[in-house]
Parts: sequence; C-alpha cells; structure tokens
Amino acid sequence: MTVRELENRLSARELSEWMAYYSIEPFGTQREDYRAGLVAATVANCAGAGKKGKALQPTDFIPIFVQQKEMSFIDRKQEQLRQMSIFKNLAGYKDE
Repeated sequence: MTVRELENRLSARELSEWMAYYSIEPFGTQREDYRAGLVAATVANCAGAGKKGKALQPTDFIPIFVQQKEMSFIDRKQEQLRQMSIFKNLAGYKDE
C-alpha cells in the first residue's frame, strides 16, 4: 500500500488509535527480535549458560543491541567467539 492510499483509507483518528495501541502493545520486527531474544535467554539460562551466576538477557541474543554501528575486526571476532562459547555451553561441548 502506498502512502497516498493509506492517507485515503486511514483517518487521523484511526491513526491516533493505532499509535495509542502501539504504545501499550508494541509490534513489528524490533519487538519480534526482542521476543526471540527472550526465548533464547530463557533457554540459555535454564541450561546454565550464564557466567558466575549472572543471567543472560534477551539483548545478549539480539545483534543490533550488542554490536556497535562499526566494530573493528578484532572486536567482531571477540563477539563471535563469545557467542560461540554460549552455544557450545548449551550443547554441552567441552574444549579439549
């Protein structure tokens, strides 16, 4: 649907209602990412993946919240190793 079609079909009142609804119950891809991160954090914490008694948070599994806009190669590699460590712990993998 184009912006013009939306303007013709959606009144200012209905737009305000949708905005109010969104403020109470957010939706969209960012919210979906957060929900997926919530599930991942719950599973990881149940499997004991948190270090030193610190529970993992949903944002630990959402790259946009973890990574800076521009990361150096070394920082990116460290982040990849951190994430791999989490998944290895979940899988019960032991380094030899």
